[in-house]
Amino acid sequence: MKITGHYPILDTIESPADIRHLPKNKLKPLAAELREFLTHTVSISGGHFSAGLGTVELTVALHYVFDTPSDQLVWDVGHQAYPHKILTGRKDRMTTIRTRDGICAFPNRAESEYDAFGVGHSSTSISAAL
Repeated sequence: MKITGHYPILDTIESPADIRHLPKNKLKPLAAELREFLTHTVSISGGHFSAGLGTVELTVALHYVFDTPSDQLVWDVGHQAYPHKILTGRKDRMTTIRTRDGICAFPNRAESEYDAFGVGHSSTSISAAL
C-alpha cells in the first residue's frame, strides 16, 4: 500500500546515512514528519504507536550521531523501534506490520542489519547489550 502524505524530508531518507547528511536545522522538521508518518501508518495497520511516538526525536538523534549499523542500537521495548524501522529502509512496508509476510512489530535481526537484537516487549536490553 502506497502511503500518501506530504513528507518532503522523510521521503529523502533511505537509510541513516541520509540523516547524517542533513543539516542540523532539518532534524526537527524530520522528526515532525516522522511522527506524522508513524501516526498515519499505525492507524492503517494497527499496533502500538505510543512507545514509538515517545522515541521519535531520540531515534533521529541516535541515527544522526552514531554510525549505524556499525554502531549497534539496542531497544528495550520493541515497539519503541517503529521510528527506527522507518528510518532504516522499511518505511514503505510499515503498513504490513501484523500481516502475513509483513515486517515484524519488533526489531528482528533477520529483517535488517540495523536490528542488533531481536527484542520483544521489554527489560532485556541491558543483558543483550552486555
